[in-house]
Amino acid sequence: MGTFFNRTESRSLSQDDADALISMLPGYSGMPTNFVGAKAIENSDVFTVLNLLASDVASLDINFTKNSVNKPNNIADLFNVKPNSLYSGGTLKFIITANALLNGESFCEIVKNKNGKVVAFYHLRNSQVVIKKDADTNYQLVYDVTDDKGNTRRLSPSYVFHFKFFTLDGLRGISPLKALKYDLSMQKDSKRFLANFFKNDTQTGGILKMKHGKLSKEARDKVKKEWQESNAGVENAHKVLVIDETFDYDPIEVDTEVLKLINASTFSTETIGKTYRVPRHKLGLETSNMSLAQANLDYLTSTLNSYLKVITNEMNYKLTGDRSSEYVFDTSPFKTTDVETHTKLTLEKFDAGIISLNEARRKMGDAPVSEAFGNKHLVSLNYTTLDQLEEYQMAKAKGGDTGGQNGNEGASDK
Repeated sequence: MGTFFNRTESRSLSQDDADALISMLPGYSGMPTNFVGAKAIENSDVFTVLNLLASDVASLDINFTKNSVNKPNNIADLFNVKPNSLYSGGTLKFIITANALLNGESFCEIVKNKNGKVVAFYHLRNSQVVIKKDADTNYQLVYDVTDDKGNTRRLSPSYVFHFKFFTLDGLRGISPLKALKYDLSMQKDSKRFLANFFKNDTQTGGILKMKHGKLSKEARDKVKKEWQESNAGVENAHKVLVIDETFDYDPIEVDTEVLKLINASTFSTETIGKTYRVPRHKLGLETSNMSLAQANLDYLTSTLNSYLKVITNEMNYKLTGDRSSEYVFDTSPFKTTDVETHTKLTLEKFDAGIISLNEARRKMGDAPVSEAFGNKHLVSLNYTTLDQLEEYQMAKAKGGDTGGQNGNEGASDK
């Protein structure tokens, strides 16, 4: 039985359809990861948003907690201080965040020694990585990484952090820039219009008429080119224009309101910020009515926290073995805005016995004291647990009853 195609109709394939068809071809070896060239950050608004978010993530340390108590951990130290011999922990966090925001996903290799201990982290460029399902391992996800020399090696998911801030299938990340395709194009065209306007000394164009004679297309193009070279540009601004009587030049006037509208428009900036969930006040579009502490807390809870969770969730999924242990970002810098408030909150926690003396001193930038005393939690003698309070009240009640009975007996004897 043959297969017939209706050649009178055609349907364009979506990218998902194309990927599905390609995956069925013989010898298919997986789809390359998403990556956007550096040209995307030539847009100042995109650069501002990416730099803001990536810098804020990079400025925060990752802590390892066991039953919600901070514990020393070599993996957290690697991630925060020196993940490898090439760059610092802050740089690594900046790279993985910026790439995930730009490309929709980013990768980091987990290097382990022969004993299975994590000894380093290295960022993997998106252009290096190909994701596919391996038939030899029951179609489990694997990562084929190609180095600059063309050598390819295969890594299992336990050796790769795969950060995705937006995904529809849990396997591949999607770049937010897909939602900004037309907004970025519109902004680019408007900026180009303004650039050309000022480049030509605010003369948006004109009509050059030849009074006598008829010019061919080649002649008109030549006259136009020579006129532009002689009269356009900032260097020719406000200079005397000399033409003979065979030509008439009529400048085309432009509505300056259009220029004001383009120059003052913040629509594209707002759209880019909205796509990445960055508040308007962070982009300088308005002054927030909230205090600095409220604004920082709102930014932390509504924007930054979702990106931090993606990073720590991936770390916990790949590196922790039980639910009582987890990696978390220390977000305290966004919860305090000045030294006075920070000191007040720290002392309140210390007075309540929530933190030890050394923890309080570290938060205020002071060196710890002797370990035996400094690591103890001090509490007021006025505090007790509810069950102990009930026992105390019961004992007091029983003692009062006994005393009363003895007193009555003594009175009757008399």
